[in-house]
This record gives sequence, structure tokens and C-alpha cells, in this order.
Amino acid sequence: MIRCLRATLLLLLLLPLSVRAQSGGSSVLRTRDSLLLVVEDGEKFLLHPVRPRQTLFSLGRYYYISVEDIVANNTDLEDDPTLKTGTRIRIPVPNKAIRRFKGTNFNPEEWVSIYYVVQPGENLYHISKRYFEMDVKEIKTRNRLKSDNISPGQRLHVGWFGIEGIHPDWRPVKKTVQLSEHKQAFVEETDEETAVESQGVCQWNKTGKESSDLYAMHRTAKIGSVISLTNPMNNKTVYAKVISRIPEGFEKNLEVYVSHEAAKKLGAVDERFFVKVKYMK
Repeated sequence: MIRCLRATLLLLLLLPLSVRAQSGGSSVLRTRDSLLLVVEDGEKFLLHPVRPRQTLFSLGRYYYISVEDIVANNTDLEDDPTLKTGTRIRIPVPNKAIRRFKGTNFNPEEWVSIYYVVQPGENLYHISKRYFEMDVKEIKTRNRLKSDNISPGQRLHVGWFGIEGIHPDWRPVKKTVQLSEHKQAFVEETDEETAVESQGVCQWNKTGKESSDLYAMHRTAKIGSVISLTNPMNNKTVYAKVISRIPEGFEKNLEVYVSHEAAKKLGAVDERFFVKVKYMK
């Protein structure tokens, strides 16, 4: 009974908050929240404030981004992908997701404010024109600036983000890594003499609707490497990229956690099933 309860609680922590996200996104962002934004090498990143019970999976669904891409932009999550309440997670954001002007039919209950964080060496013209294609006067008026002088760390209101999240059509189509490419990487990276072979329980988010990425979370396999996973019930094998360690809170007998796509290719039916693993430490 206790074991069943623990499994249920763990599942609740991992499942994307799909129902609430579809009902206005209140589970992820509230209208009284605010988002910070930075620009690095021409790419915009929202700094999402983590709230209790949010996971990589729920944020991935909300911002329409793969768990692998979230980890890639937050390398501290490689060793422990558990989200800490109060921290901020970097999320790449497309320009279409940023509303720069209120315009008509603007309902403040459906939007949260975005504030750009001024970096050293930047000036108001550079930020207004190059990053947001807005008049300097607009930025000054909106932020009640009496001059063009700004300081590093200063926050400038530059627009709004819809609490419904990011629409799939707003992100560029990402090239999906094919199974054959992962297999080739595994062959090139793996040393037969030093490779580790193990077996145990594999888990996946059965009810989730993640992207088609082939990734895995493992306790000891080299981050960024490709591991081999075989389902002995049907002899199907898949090759998945290790993006991070298994999050805290999982049972110690869990050998590997895989993406939705990887589990499907392994012919998984149950949320937890048995696999054989081969990897490099």
C-alpha cells in the first residue's frame, strides 16, 4: 500500500500539468508574475521563475520545448534536473511570443509583463532598436525614464507574454535526430572493453506528449553520450542521448528514465518495464 502511494505521488510530480496549462496556463504563470529576459548572441531567453511542483516536463509542454533543450540551456541541471522553487530557468523564446504593444483587445488577465535586464556596455538605443524594434521614446515612456541613461542590471519593461504559453507554430522546425544517427554515435563513442552493461527498471512518462527526441536520464553514464537500451521482451533496441542524471526522489532501483519517443520505440506498454543497458561512464 505504501509503495503504491509513493509511486502515485512520484507520477504526479512528473506528469506535465497539461489540464491546467490548457485552461489558461495559471499552473505555470499567473498574471501577477513577471518574466525577466536576456539576450545572448542574438537569441532571447526568458528567465522562468520556478514554482512548487513544476518539472522539466511541465515547462517543456508549456513553452513547447524539449526537455533536452531545457537542460542544454541550463547545464547545472545535468547533475540534478530537479527544479528548485525560487530559481530561474533559461528558456529560449521566439519573437512571436513577445507582445511589444497592447494594441486592441488587450486583456491584462491574459498576460504577464516581460522585463529586459540591462547588460554592461549596452545603451537604450541598442536595446530598443536592435533587440525589440521599438522606438527609444516608447521604452522611455513605458519605464518613466527622464534620460537615456541606463545601468547594468536595470530592468526595462519591454512587453508581455501570454499565460497560455508558446504556440507550436511559433518555434522553428527542429531537425529530429534519427535512430540511425544515435546508433552511429554509440558505435563511435563506445569502447567494447570498458563499456558497462547493466539491467534494471526503466521508466517513462506514459501520458505525456513530448517531442520526438530520443533522450535518457541515467545515474552514471557519461552526460552527452549515447547509450544502448534493449527491451528483452521483444528484443527491440533504441539508442538515446544521456542529457542528465536521474532526478532526486526516484526509487534507487530505477536504472534509467527515457523520453516518450524512446519508450515507444522500445515497444513499452507499462510505465515501468525491464531493460538491458550498455553505456560508457
